[in-house]
Amino acid sequence: MAESYQNIAIRKNLISKETVLVPKKTFGSVPINVALVYPNTYTIGMSNLGLHSIFYQVNSRDDALCHRAFFSLKNSIDDYINTLEADKPINEYDIIGFSISFELDYINILKILDTMGIPLSSKERQGPLIMAGGPALTCNPEPLADFIDFFVIGEGEEIIHEIIEIYREHKSSSKDEILEALAQIEGVYVPQFCNVDYDETENVADIKTHPKAQMPVKRRWIKNLDDYNTESVILTPYTEFKNMFLLEVSRGCGRNCRFCMAGYCYRVPRQRSLDKVLERAEYGARFMQKIGLVGAAVSDYPFIDKLAEELIKSRIKFSVSSLRADSLREPLMAALAYSGHKTLTVAPEAGSERLRKVINKGISEEHVVNAAKLARKFGIKNLKLYYIIGLPYEKNEDIDEMIEFLVALKNTFKNSYSNLTISINPFIPKPFTPFQWIGMEDIKSLNEKIKLIQNKLKPHGIKVIFESPRMSEIQAGLARGNRHTAKLLYEIYKNGATNSAFSKTKIDGKGLEFYAHREIDKKAVLPWEHINIGLSKAYFLGEYNRATNGQPTEKCTEEKCQKCRICQIK
Repeated sequence: MAESYQNIAIRKNLISKETVLVPKKTFGSVPINVALVYPNTYTIGMSNLGLHSIFYQVNSRDDALCHRAFFSLKNSIDDYINTLEADKPINEYDIIGFSISFELDYINILKILDTMGIPLSSKERQGPLIMAGGPALTCNPEPLADFIDFFVIGEGEEIIHEIIEIYREHKSSSKDEILEALAQIEGVYVPQFCNVDYDETENVADIKTHPKAQMPVKRRWIKNLDDYNTESVILTPYTEFKNMFLLEVSRGCGRNCRFCMAGYCYRVPRQRSLDKVLERAEYGARFMQKIGLVGAAVSDYPFIDKLAEELIKSRIKFSVSSLRADSLREPLMAALAYSGHKTLTVAPEAGSERLRKVINKGISEEHVVNAAKLARKFGIKNLKLYYIIGLPYEKNEDIDEMIEFLVALKNTFKNSYSNLTISINPFIPKPFTPFQWIGMEDIKSLNEKIKLIQNKLKPHGIKVIFESPRMSEIQAGLARGNRHTAKLLYEIYKNGATNSAFSKTKIDGKGLEFYAHREIDKKAVLPWEHINIGLSKAYFLGEYNRATNGQPTEKCTEEKCQKCRICQIK
């Protein structure tokens, strides 16, 4: 199989437009060659800071190199998956590492391996070694357990060095011996060393583990963000952030939003020092027109006002990845306006004050109105609000309250904004959240709610965009799946991985929709329970009960431990 002329031309064009801020290495010039593969398009992958970070960490070593590959350089799967840097097939590398951000990309993993003639089953494969990581897999790696040799559970900047050192030491050993050695690293999960049986309801009946495997597998996280630069290391015009140097200012969130997996997966909340952020921003400004500040909620960064003032003083324009309406203040808004920010984006999430208490969002309608007033004051003309429908305990009255508020908001600011846009996403229950036991709402009901919202808001000139409930159902099924889901994913792939295959493929009468909508008994062993992210099952049950009663949980910070006590775990 040969690479097409079209792909060669695209590859050369992409490389010619890139500015690479790390030393370039030739394939085979070092003992260990790693192909870092993003299972989606080049444009999406190069917008992902996690990919940049691992690429930098591996290439900072004298004994290893990292080259990149993508599921597609444009919009469909390529006929050959070669690395950009060397134009080499990924199966010629020692380790293939998948950087995975979305459950919907799982099927692309199978397509990539199969396209390159690599056996899909880990047990049937001798090489190359396949690893994978990312937030979704940290919380539940089981739907890919049949295909991946080992997973990185948690954050990768530190652990990737330990993995390479172990691999270098055991490179000439058998695959099983290498995996046994890797399994000794805290944060490495080798699924073949953990055998799981399920009962007829798909609950875990029994788990048997290899004597050398560490169970449960403990999540790795970076204690001091200043020790690692998480920022753009390859600049390209072919990304969503083509004119920005991306720079992470914080990681983790202590807001305790009960629907948000990332809020628990990346706990504890950590921040880079102001001096460090300013230093890296000044570095990035040498290359790009604007700095993109990245964090769970950039307006929550404790030094955000001072940072905004210092950046503008240095004539450095910037944008932000996320804002909270309740922590938005004038210095930041003024700086965003100066930087050419066109749209204020905030996320009330739930439609009513009552439901925001259930999910512990901590934002009121007044916060949203005040944020809109600030935007108007500084000449920002577009307003975008994110909502989730189908949340636990949602009632029709919550949807009505959302519609009433949005119409009132539009009327209040009718001469102030060019566009008011509402983005609607169906609620997807995720592992390691207080709602992990609750099934997703049925698609018919979700579609009816979307249609109602559209019909009610359209006459007022409010634009409504939404994520497909069907695609959300697939995502939910993969997020809450187990090893039977891995077998289901394989059958879906064999059946063509079409929309029809996702809908019709079943094993023992169960398709992905079963895993998306099923209610899990609170006493059952969860499919992901052998992963230890640092928070106990009792903690999540407590938060579930607080949600049921509409009770808030106070915000926690790095300095102020409130409820979960993860900060005290060494």
